[in-house]
Amino acid sequence: MLVLFDLDGTLIDSRRGIEHSLRMTLEQSGVSVEEDHDFTPVIGTSLWTIFEQYLNTDDQTVLDGAVARYRHIYRDGPMFEYDIYEGIPDMLTALRHAGHRVVIATAKAHEYAREVIASSTIASQINHVYGSELDGRNVEKRDLLKHILDQEGASAEDMIMVGDRHHDVDGASHNGLRSIGVLYGYGTADELSEATLCVNHPREIASTINAGF
Repeated sequence: MLVLFDLDGTLIDSRRGIEHSLRMTLEQSGVSVEEDHDFTPVIGTSLWTIFEQYLNTDDQTVLDGAVARYRHIYRDGPMFEYDIYEGIPDMLTALRHAGHRVVIATAKAHEYAREVIASSTIASQINHVYGSELDGRNVEKRDLLKHILDQEGASAEDMIMVGDRHHDVDGASHNGLRSIGVLYGYGTADELSEATLCVNHPREIASTINAGF
């Protein structure tokens, strides 16, 4: 079985680094947000979509500029401001020991996602990292999953998507994949209601898949 994992909000809690980068980018773009502003609803969304919302524009040049500023800030340190969720290492070990292939499927640019994984203690448990391209290709989860299907030469029946946001569930459904929604991440139970099933803790992911889900 090929088990696809979203990254932010599923394997790692990267809120600090993402919010740090978003806040600085918006300030440099002339937009101020209150100190206690909650960025949770947009974490995991395409950067272009995020800045279209906060900058209130669909001007591609403006959006591309904001994305470039964000990435410069993010790569300068905040992308390493994350914590691995409790139970993730043991869960990944259990999946690998059961013979499953574990890959990352994230909207984050793959070169950044690979650096994050390489810096982590779970790097040895990950078979491959897939992400979006810097020009925005595959930033939508449905497109990314189609790309992974093509690259892996696997059938949808042999793949499972695990994620914390509706993008993960919707993208899986669009490509005929089963999905597991994780309720400990950034998403809500309502937005994950269309997942094949939901779990409350990482340990449930491995036990569910290894039981023949």
